[in-house]
Parts: sequence; structure tokens; C-alpha cells
Amino acid sequence: MQRTAIDGVQLEISVSGAGEPVVFVHGAMGDECAAVLVEPALTQRYRLIHYHRRGWGESEPLTAPLTIEQQATDCLAVMRHLGVERAHLAGQSYGGVIVLQVALDAPEVVQSLALLEPALPAIAFSSPQFGTVMAKAVAQYQTGDKTGAMATFGQEVAGATYRTVFDQTLPLGYFDRWAASADTFFQHDAAALQPWAFTPAEAARITQPVLNMRGANTQPYFREMYETVQQW
Repeated sequence: MQRTAIDGVQLEISVSGAGEPVVFVHGAMGDECAAVLVEPALTQRYRLIHYHRRGWGESEPLTAPLTIEQQATDCLAVMRHLGVERAHLAGQSYGGVIVLQVALDAPEVVQSLALLEPALPAIAFSSPQFGTVMAKAVAQYQTGDKTGAMATFGQEVAGATYRTVFDQTLPLGYFDRWAASADTFFQHDAAALQPWAFTPAEAARITQPVLNMRGANTQPYFREMYETVQQW
């Protein structure tokens, strides 16, 4: 990835392939889109665009929470910087929320949406299971155990064997980079997500095709998010 000044903000971006543009927005890991970015079925047909959100990877650090609306503005800035007028948007977890916001703010630039378990806060933060694990992770983070805190969160949302799977599919050093971004996750991203709301009325404003996806063995609250989006 290459660090580039975009609208006065330093963001890491990567571009590969050729064809219709597809913009990937990662969730609370930074590297989780890496596996699909090298899929021949995509690289041979599409122009794949990926960037690290502020506070992740080598992108500009965050010193305060950046609202979901502001993060959607960053996504739009990346598109403008690359001369992309219209694109397919793919968002995983936290990234799914951001691409939904882009579709609300600038529907003219969105050709379609791929939502990979979008982290709808009204469901996540009302789940006792999710709340219990987050409380444990926050306690670890507050004691200075950033690696343990991120491992607790990772095991909860991606399963007990997630490290085995991710070691096979994600770039070398992904977990170290993830742990290094713990401040962003616990201090800024979570704080920005909690007040964000997405309602049936807002869902009705989205007229582009939507690919709604969930993991086969995902957690109950992610299943509920999937079913909610499907219904809306």
C-alpha cells in the first residue's frame, strides 16, 4: 500500500486490476479485505481499490473519534482522488456501516453495495453476549494489555480458531498491526459507532442493488444484523 495525501489527510491506499471500480472498506482489523483483493475472479474483471481508514496501518493517526459521516467523507475523497465517479462498494463489519452512509450521502457514486455483516450498533450494543465480551476486552485494554484485548475481541467475532484461519489468508504480521491499532479501536472507532443510527426509513432511501452476506457460522447478533438488513 502507498501512503498518499488525500484532501489533506494521509491515507494508505492500494489499487489493482482493471475494469469497473470496486472500493473495499475494512472493519475493525485493517487487513481483513486482503484475501479477496488477490482473487483472480476479481482482479481479472475489476479495478480493486482498498484503503486503510484513519488510525489503521500507516494511515494518519486519530486523536479523537471520527464520526461515521466523516469516515464516509474519507471514502468519497479516496474515490475522487483516483478519478472514480461511480463504484461498487464492499464493506466488512464496521466498513459496512461506512458504505451504507456513503450510499445515503452520495447515492450518485454508488453502483451497488456488498454488505459483509455490517455492524449495526443498535443490535451489537444491545446484545448481552457482545456486551460481556466487550467489557472484558475493555478491561484488558485499560490495564495496558492491548494484545490480549484485541485477541478477546477477535475470538468473539471471528471464532475460537480465527488465528489459524487468518494466518493462512491474511498478510504476514496482520495481528501485530491489529494490536498496534488498539487505541483507534477502543478510543475512537467504538465511540463513533455507538451513536450512529440506521433505520428502515433510511434503508428505503437506498435503491441500488445490495448483496447482503453473513458467515455460515457467525454469532447470533451478526445473524440478526443480516436478517434485519434483509427485511429492510
